[in-house]
Amino acid sequence: MSTQHTLKLIDDSAIEPDSYLFDRRRCMRRRASGHVTAVSTPDDHFESPKRIRPLQLVDSSETGIGAFSHEPIELGSRIVMFFPPHGNEKGFDMVGSVVRCIKNDKGYRIGIQLKACATPVSAA
Repeated sequence: MSTQHTLKLIDDSAIEPDSYLFDRRRCMRRRASGHVTAVSTPDDHFESPKRIRPLQLVDSSETGIGAFSHEPIELGSRIVMFFPPHGNEKGFDMVGSVVRCIKNDKGYRIGIQLKACATPVSAA
């Protein structure tokens, strides 16, 4: 019985390099694209007014999402992102908190730390 070893090429073009030399992320980021609808609530207060916002996805990892927003989002805000169903895939929601909001020429670069795993959307 012969054992054959094959090389597996890994396409690392989808991995975005860390933006700072001292960056200490625990998970690799991958580029993401598309638009999602998000609802934000300042400072995790459920009684505070909620804002519906469109976000343009930039990158993602197991622990967070990077996105662009046309308006700033307050640090510490609770944010729920709604990912609609696509083809055979079910939709899902992701919950996190805003940990970064940096103004640039496209609007605001938002960093979202995820709080929980994706929750499938229930079929109605």
